[in-house]
Amino acid sequence: MKKIVLSTIAALAVSATSLIASQQFYVDEKGQVFTTSAPDRIAIENKESSVFSKAKSLEFSGTHYFGYTSANPDTTVSSGNDTAKYANNSAGFELRRNYLQVKGFFNDKDYWRVTLDTTKELASSTSYANAFVKYAYLYIDGVLPYTGVEFGIAHRPWIDYEEHNGWYYRSFNKVMIEEKGTATESGVDLVNSADLGVNFKTKTENFSSEIGMFNGEGYHADKAAANQENSSDLSVEWRLTGHLIGSGTKVSKNDRTKDSYAHISTFGLISQNHKDDTVAVNGAGEYDRSFYGLHAVYNQPLFLIAAQYITAEDEAKNSIITDGKEYDAFSINAEIRPIKDWTVIGRYDDYKIDKVAMATGVKTVSADGTKVIAALAYNYNKYVTFIGSAKLINEEKANGGDTGESKDVYMFTTEVKW
Repeated sequence: MKKIVLSTIAALAVSATSLIASQQFYVDEKGQVFTTSAPDRIAIENKESSVFSKAKSLEFSGTHYFGYTSANPDTTVSSGNDTAKYANNSAGFELRRNYLQVKGFFNDKDYWRVTLDTTKELASSTSYANAFVKYAYLYIDGVLPYTGVEFGIAHRPWIDYEEHNGWYYRSFNKVMIEEKGTATESGVDLVNSADLGVNFKTKTENFSSEIGMFNGEGYHADKAAANQENSSDLSVEWRLTGHLIGSGTKVSKNDRTKDSYAHISTFGLISQNHKDDTVAVNGAGEYDRSFYGLHAVYNQPLFLIAAQYITAEDEAKNSIITDGKEYDAFSINAEIRPIKDWTVIGRYDDYKIDKVAMATGVKTVSADGTKVIAALAYNYNKYVTFIGSAKLINEEKANGGDTGESKDVYMFTTEVKW
């Protein structure tokens, strides 16, 4: 019945568009528009224009995450060993992501891609939706056997893979390695999804991989940001995935409601002269960041289960930063699809961040956190999904006091893809 209604609406829309295109309109001195002529009405000239492009073809698409969020911090007043970072409850509507994308194809496989994004999240620092370039790169296929390459503001190797194979719900929660402390999330904040650089992407039947070199600060920063000197140091990042079930040529393109696949991956990053956002601009602090991870996922039409482990280090390089950091984290997520169009989602994160004194090597707990997520999703059609979710975060310091990042977050999300 739903398909019949949608087909009828589409047919009416096409018919209406055709009638409008062929209809002559008239306007009077008051600005009112008519479909019939009269002495006091002037015909509106109808000029049609075409869209021109040097590309062989253009592909337009969009992804949009809109929702209502209520965030309730567990620590509302600074007392004892607790710290209040978010002293009041927050609630309101969010435009979490608003991707608009165009690809200009030069042939069947090579293209230029630009993705624009706007976002206005709860308790963010600006009062309007900021627009920025998320991706802008040239993709050339077959530069090496089974390998294509992205040049520009390109995908970094890990996050895009996980979001299209293991955790599909960026609309209400990021993957563990990307999350950071905000009014609605917390985490290790080790890497983001895009950066200026080059990324080689290989796909074969039994394995796939990505290896790239980037500036290392992400698409929203640069080599001169914060304390970062404009040096020649770059970040080397990689992913290697073995495909035990399913083909590596279909990586990130499987339909999880129909296909079965099993992957084991290793991934990592080595980034020298990394920035530290806690140091003032024009400061001289430096540290080197590295992380290594293992990830496994199994999917069949009824359910998905995935797990990962990450270890990381920020090594302080001079006296401006007195402490380095060590990270240890794991995450397990699953989803069950018991009824057509309905999905039950669960996830558990556990992470620990230790400060390491540069002079003595003594470790102290900076943050010891857990995160529990439960959600229910309804696939309205192939374009729209509705999701209700709850997220319970607890994060403590070495002395047992709250870091101020503990919070309960409840969301209703509308996911739109076209």
